[in-house]
Amino acid sequence: MPRTILRIIVLPLLSLAACETTAEREAQFDNRLREMAGAPEAGLLNSMGRIPDSSYQLEDGSKVLQWRWDTSYIDPGSPPFYYRRFGGWGAGWNGGWWTPVGGFPPTLVRQGCIVEWTMVGGSARGYRWQGAGCAKVSP
Repeated sequence: MPRTILRIIVLPLLSLAACETTAEREAQFDNRLREMAGAPEAGLLNSMGRIPDSSYQLEDGSKVLQWRWDTSYIDPGSPPFYYRRFGGWGAGWNGGWWTPVGGFPPTLVRQGCIVEWTMVGGSARGYRWQGAGCAKVSP
């Protein structure tokens, strides 16, 4: 009975807490970017911590600077659970074989982050960001 209560009540609450943590991290990330608005290009490069991965000029004379991060990781998976199957005539308690059940192989979890800043007249005017890995990035 206590394990059932744990599975029904506690585990969903823990997963909600993890979601809130990610949302909080994304909000903090967005706030850090918002604080950089209006900075000159040199100041923006300093705040972002490195030069952009790419940049391009728009027709109206503004420039877009783009940074990319790859925060992918490998989920180790889980080994199968083995149980003993008994069967056949004359197998008795000493016969039978072990059968694997479940288990998951290691999996690559891709998480990236892209941040773009629009520079107008030499200062940072607007930004956008996307990606599940942005909560792990610290510009």
